[in-house]
Amino acid sequence: MKVVHGPVSGIRSGRLDRGINTQSYCYRFGNALIDTGPPAGWRTVRTFAEAEHARQPIEQIVLTHHHEDHAGNASRLQDLLGCPVYAPPESLQRLREGYPQPLYRRVVWGTQPPVTARPLPETIDIGSGERLRVIPAPGHADDMVCLHDPSRGWLFSADLYLTRRPHYLRFDEDLPALIRSLRALQAYALHTVFCGHAGVVTMGGQALKSKLHYLVALSARAQAMRAHGQSVDAIRTALLGREGLLYYVTTGDFSKQHLIEAALQVELGVHEPVFPEAE
Repeated sequence: MKVVHGPVSGIRSGRLDRGINTQSYCYRFGNALIDTGPPAGWRTVRTFAEAEHARQPIEQIVLTHHHEDHAGNASRLQDLLGCPVYAPPESLQRLREGYPQPLYRRVVWGTQPPVTARPLPETIDIGSGERLRVIPAPGHADDMVCLHDPSRGWLFSADLYLTRRPHYLRFDEDLPALIRSLRALQAYALHTVFCGHAGVVTMGGQALKSKLHYLVALSARAQAMRAHGQSVDAIRTALLGREGLLYYVTTGDFSKQHLIEAALQVELGVHEPVFPEAE
């Protein structure tokens, strides 16, 4: 599926979406290709990149983090397009040497070939005098960054958004860090968000704010229930329900239990409000 939003074009690739989102987007903006899709979507990404490169040369590949659904085709595209790959400094060794991938991720997204990338600078020149600001946004991954176009209020958000109301958390995700990242992004004027999985999100600034409010409210309610002596299992059932398909498909890597356990560790302000999005 191809999307076009002003000067940005994007493509969604990966295996079929059958109730669980296993597809991801990469975006072309200026002279840059932002993220590269999963190895399982290589044919789609290659066709898109070749067409975009013929229209206007792609001069750089920019990765938001090391995960295979975002960096999976970086090595092939580097060879195909003959341009450098840039990634957050914390990503470089994992991209070059590899990292552990659970079986379900290898099946869904494919195995990621190694790639030698250069460290991302603080700003990225995408041509025609336009620049993107690199904003660290850990939580989903410790090395993840977002890319901000201040002139338009656009944000290439990688996996920061995904959905307004997440019910699952992966085992290695850091919910307190994710909330801190969402809070930090509130300082920027944001209009449109280019999400790595949800695509183009209009009123994206409000969508990110809604997600922040939901996670804070969920954490506040979980902590209040815990203070009244309820177990983690009882809190999960009351707030999120029983474990669903995603838990079983990922053999427990994604779970509602992880989200509740992490919510109990979130530091809440003295006057932290409980927002209606969690109701």
